[in-house]
Amino acid sequence: VKEGELTRVRGRAVQDGQEGWVTVAGNQGSIFLKEGGSTFKIVKETILTECFEIDAPPSEVRKIKESTRKLKLGELVEVREWGKKQEGTGLTRMKCKVRSDGLVGWITTVGNTGIKFVEMV
Repeated sequence: VKEGELTRVRGRAVQDGQEGWVTVAGNQGSIFLKEGGSTFKIVKETILTECFEIDAPPSEVRKIKESTRKLKLGELVEVREWGKKQEGTGLTRMKCKVRSDGLVGWITTVGNTGIKFVEMV
């Protein structure tokens, strides 16, 4: 939508899900919004799991361990579903595809103490 000299788009914030109008560029050329990427690099080892929920009862722990893959520093992943917070653990988890082998699953992007496991490339 063009309003005078402003270009505005309707959008949704990834972090909190809020929706509204965003000014892409100001009438004096200031850029407020630019296209982002969907590729992230692992900056702290984490694991790829089949399901979003990472906490499990003791009877399920072995099954979870068998269906995980450790992601090493520098590996690249592509977003499939943006991160959301897991209520029970406080972890932020994102569904992604691993570039090296094509596996798809959930990874922790931010730990419950604020430690970041990935960064945008």
